[in-house]
Parts: sequence; structure tokens; C-alpha cells
Amino acid sequence: MEDNMKILESMGFTDRELNRKALTRAENDIREAVTLLTSSHLFNDDFMTSNEHRPTSTFIGSLTEKQMKRQQNVTSDKASSVSSDGLSIENSNSFTTSAFLDLEKRIYGNTWSIPYKREENLGRCLLSAIRLALDGIADQDEHCKKFMEALVPEAFRKLQCSHSINHWGVVVQLGVFDMVQLLVDLIAARLSYSPVPIQLLQTLAILFDHDSVFQQKNKNRPYDGSLYDKQLGKRILAKSSSIFSFFNQTEPYGWLCEIINRFVLKDGIENLKKQFKSVQPLTALEYNALLSPFAQCMEYLFIDKYQQLFSEHIEQALDYVKNLKEEDFKAESTNSIFELLTTLRKISSVVWKNRVAQMEELHLNILLKMVTLSNFNAKMNSLKELSKIIENCTSSVQSIIKTSISHDAVTKWIIEHSILSKSLEGNIDQKQYIEKVQTLMDFIAPRILKEDIETIWKMQYARSLVTVDHLLSLTASAATKFNLEQLNYLIDFIDNSWKTETIPIQEKIIELLGAIGRGCQKDCAARILEVLWDMAHED
Repeated sequence: MEDNMKILESMGFTDRELNRKALTRAENDIREAVTLLTSSHLFNDDFMTSNEHRPTSTFIGSLTEKQMKRQQNVTSDKASSVSSDGLSIENSNSFTTSAFLDLEKRIYGNTWSIPYKREENLGRCLLSAIRLALDGIADQDEHCKKFMEALVPEAFRKLQCSHSINHWGVVVQLGVFDMVQLLVDLIAARLSYSPVPIQLLQTLAILFDHDSVFQQKNKNRPYDGSLYDKQLGKRILAKSSSIFSFFNQTEPYGWLCEIINRFVLKDGIENLKKQFKSVQPLTALEYNALLSPFAQCMEYLFIDKYQQLFSEHIEQALDYVKNLKEEDFKAESTNSIFELLTTLRKISSVVWKNRVAQMEELHLNILLKMVTLSNFNAKMNSLKELSKIIENCTSSVQSIIKTSISHDAVTKWIIEHSILSKSLEGNIDQKQYIEKVQTLMDFIAPRILKEDIETIWKMQYARSLVTVDHLLSLTASAATKFNLEQLNYLIDFIDNSWKTETIPIQEKIIELLGAIGRGCQKDCAARILEVLWDMAHED
């Protein structure tokens, strides 16, 4: 058993008594012991550990007077025991490179292992990065920069979104929560200087997401007001109680509210607001990174306080979008622009409900500008975004529908602005482009006008066989959703073409009719059979 005890310790399980229990229960099977140590078998997940037994958060190493004062502001920040590991004597101006390099080996790939105790490598790296960030030099160290921009997002995506979270025991959950608190401290500190730490803020959005696996698993954890309420006073931003809705009375999301208020206490809000006043103009990616974290947890914020803090910055982001130029729409990727618009709409749906329509109109107007341009990137990116909007507004998931432009609004906009016709002016010979057009066409098929049907059919004349195939595929897919009047109108064009086209095209027309007949309504299928019969018996 002693050999296996050493193996478990080398894997990061440092509690020898717990390791012994696991090995005893697993009959000295190392694999079974690891399973037990990372699951709830040894622990009762319903057991709530008191706050004094939670892992506490603290800074270590050489601190300035200001940093020491900041540390003392949180009653939960107690003296750390990690000095026994030699951490307290590390140079505060250097990053724990050895710990970082070890983490790199553990975290990437499908078979990952992430230590969750602060005296282990993830905790050591976080504490080391916090020290450097407080001194404003975290980005100057190559390994620390890589830790913040690459390793942290990957590690915490797994710690927050992996389905294995549901099988972790209470000790592991508490350990992960301690790592989350340290990361909140790091992000708050790193926001104190430029440039905008995009990857860290994207990770903060995951931490603040009440729908993440970790937050769902721990949604019943109570909120401990003694940790932050008194220190923050009127600055408190999140409150876990029944004041929000009846639904939340039994699901307090205490840990979520604690990390939000911790972010405030660590000057995260103050530092985040400073980023909006950057000397260099902010990009859509940076605006979205700064605004999206709180968009994930609006239901747990005091809305009036959020408005006071962020109203001017919402307006700033809106002005940025309104002043975008044509060249901005021709970029290879415009995802960040649309992600920013989605974030603004999501925030408005809770905070400024009377402005939701304005946000939607702005979103659709930008799409209209892009799809009207002859530039391929602009058209392609507009159709990609429109496909996402269509997917969201036709979703059956309530949380998605809630933050989406409505089905009727999207349909009305497409029809009124002839979006289908404008889309067909693009590169219909390219498969990836035509796939996006098909999503659009299928969506509005029941509302397609006769003029559009005529335009689509006549576009195949004098085109390559590849383009003809694409157009016929579009027609076949949409026609299965046509009503009888639309179908008869299409059949008139098919009938005229049948009489004049070459044999290869006639064969494609028969394939088209077969595809429509197999997928359409019964009355339309009968009409297709009539047409095929007439074609077969022509002279």
C-alpha cells in the first residue's frame, strides 16, 4: 500500500489519511482509488463545510504596504500555510516557472489532471501571477503571460464546464472554488493596467455564468454575507436571496454571488472601468470582453447599481458600433462585432428593456449593410451571422429564445429588405456560401415571393453545372415547405424549361421533382406526380 500512497501523492493527492481510506476501500487498486478521490464516494455532497473550514485566500511573498492593506480588507483572507512549501520565500518579481511547466503537461488533452489545492501548482501559479499583476508586471514575464492567456482559459474551462464536475466530492468542489477565488483576484489585479486582458475576461465570463456545470452543481450553496457585505457597504453588487424571484429562493447561487462581490472588493470594477478610458481606441473584441462577464449573471445583480456603473460604457460601445465603416465589414472575420451586439442586447433585455428593439434594429441594419456589399467576406460573414440568428430564433431552448431576436421580427426584416435576393447576388458557385443561403431560404420558404422563385429559377441559365446543381439543391430544399400556390408557380417554370433544356438538365429536373415530392405535403406530392406523369407521356 505504501508504494501506491507515494504514487497518489505524486499525482497531487497530498492528504495521506484520505489516500489511505481510498486505497483501503479500493482494496489497494490505484485506479479505483483515484476514481474515489475524484468522486463523491468518499464524501457527502449535501454536507456543507462551514466558512472557517473553507480554503482561505491570501497573498504571499513580499507585499507593498498598499497590498497588505488591501489583503486585510477581507476577513476571509487569513494567513496562508503555504509558507511551509517554501512559497513565501520566492522572489515576488519572478513567476513560478517550474510549476507552470508542470501544469502544461497536466492540463492539455483529453486525459487531464488539474490540482485544486493552493499549495499545489495551479494555486502557486495563480498566487505568483497575482503578485506580478499587482506590481503591474505580469505581462513582462513570458511564462506568466502564457499562463494567463492560454493555460488559465483552458484549465478553468475544464474546471467550470466539464461534465465530470458532477461526480467530484465536496472537498474537490471546495478546492476548485478556492482556485476560482484566486483567479478572480488575478483578473481584478490584471485589469489595473493596459492592454485589455481579453482571455482572462473571457474566462471571467465563464466563472460568472450561472448556467455553467460548476455553478449548476453548486447552486444550492448558501451565500455568506459576512465575507463581503460589511466591507462593501453600498458597493455590494450581487445579493443571493429571494428578492430576485421566487425561483431563486431555493437556488441561491451563493458561490456565484460571492465571487461577484469578491471581484468588486478586489477593485475589479474600478479597474475594469479604467479600461474603457484607454488611450488606444478599443476594438469590438475588447468592448465585448469588458462587458460580457456581467451579461452572464444579470439576474443576480442589483440592477440599479449596474446601471450606475455601466450606463456610460454601454453608450460608448454603442457609439463604436454605430460608427463602423464599410472597410470594417470587409474584414476576414466580423464575429467580434456581432458578439458585442449580442452582449448589448442581452444586457438590455434585463437592464434597459425599452432599448431591446433599438439593439435588434442596429444588429439587423449592420447585417443589411454587409449583405448589400459586393465583397465576398462581407456577404459571407453576414450570412454566417444570419444563420446563427435563425438557429437561435427557431430554438426550443428557452434560455436561447429569451436572448434572441424573435422569429417574426427576423422573418419580417428578411422579406422587407429582400435579403434573399441580395444573398443570391453573391458567390453561389461556392459550396460554403450556398449552404448559408440555403439556411436563409429554408427559413422563409413559406413566405418566399413569386418574384424570388422566378429569380432563383432563371439564375441557372447559362451557368456552370456546379452552379446549376447548387441552385437546384436550394430549390428542392425550400420547395418541400412551399404551399400549393407557390409550388404551382415553380412548376410553371419547370414545365417551360423541360421543353427546351438538354437531356442532362432534364435529368436534373426529374431529380428535383423527386426530391420535392418526397419531402412536401400530401397535396403538393399529388401535384408533383401529375407533372412527372405528364413529362413521361409527352411526345
